[in-house]
Amino acid sequence: MRKAVYIITSAIILISLILIGWIFYNSINPKKIGITDKTVNINVMMTRPSGWKKIVSESLMSKNDLDIIDGSTATIPITAEILRQFYGYSDELVNIQGVVFHSTTHDAYLNLINKKSKSYNQSDLQLPISLIFVTAPSEEEEQLAKAKGVEFDIVPVAKDGFVFITHKDNPIDSLTVDQIQKIYTGEIKNWKELGGEDLVILPYQREENSGSQTAMQKIVMQNKPLIKPIDAKVYMGMGGLVDAVAEYENGKASIGYTYYYYINNLYKNDQIKVLKINGIAPDNENLINNKYPFSTSYFAIIRKDEPAESNARILRDFLLTEVGQDLIQMAGYCRSVN
Repeated sequence: MRKAVYIITSAIILISLILIGWIFYNSINPKKIGITDKTVNINVMMTRPSGWKKIVSESLMSKNDLDIIDGSTATIPITAEILRQFYGYSDELVNIQGVVFHSTTHDAYLNLINKKSKSYNQSDLQLPISLIFVTAPSEEEEQLAKAKGVEFDIVPVAKDGFVFITHKDNPIDSLTVDQIQKIYTGEIKNWKELGGEDLVILPYQREENSGSQTAMQKIVMQNKPLIKPIDAKVYMGMGGLVDAVAEYENGKASIGYTYYYYINNLYKNDQIKVLKINGIAPDNENLINNKYPFSTSYFAIIRKDEPAESNARILRDFLLTEVGQDLIQMAGYCRSVN
């Protein structure tokens, strides 16, 4: 009898220790929230195209001055190509983690507004962020800038498409703009309403102020109210359980959104397919001629009070030239200025 009690007690203690350890692990390694767009989520090497060639003749600034650049994950290849063109960086070097670092969209805006340096920069000379490559600002980011008396100088430097993704085995290949809106307002709830299987639609969203969520609200929904996002319970801090926007989980019932360049060039998954919108695919031709309904841009943004002779303004203006747009194209994007 004593032996049985001892075994049961030991088992309870062991299970308790495992549970405590699991909670502690998750408290210091919280679940990623949303469709991750961090630099570390790139699963494709950033290699130059087969027809790559050097197209710039001299450097505009020193290597250290490139610390002024920040941006979204989807625009990392722009900074990588600047390093190749001006400073001769190899593909191996630009793929070393931290060499090309973008803080992601919202943090890049905050860094520009507050003239902060990138958090990873440990050098003695820390230059404030003064040029960011990002998607359009959210209303909150615009208000944060206004509160600090900051005005943005915004110009498009590359084109992209805002895309919807689902599992490759989902029989639906195309949705209309109206159908997308009705899915995300909750009017359409089952794939069978769209000619698909009898499955309840799982419409994943992104966290507020991510570039994707801002585009979803402005470009797709046109300020129509979104349904409450799918949420998840995650551990944050020292084991506190909080609600968060659920990370996209690929399944036949799922639908989510991101940028075409990101899903096609930086994070590839052969189990995911990109849906056509109104029967139109987000290929380069349809993006350039704006036939794809959700065609959008990446912007080079500086502050309006940025001095005329500053490196940020000089580099931004260079990217609008013919050679600068060649650099954008060499990085794999559609030109914004033809």
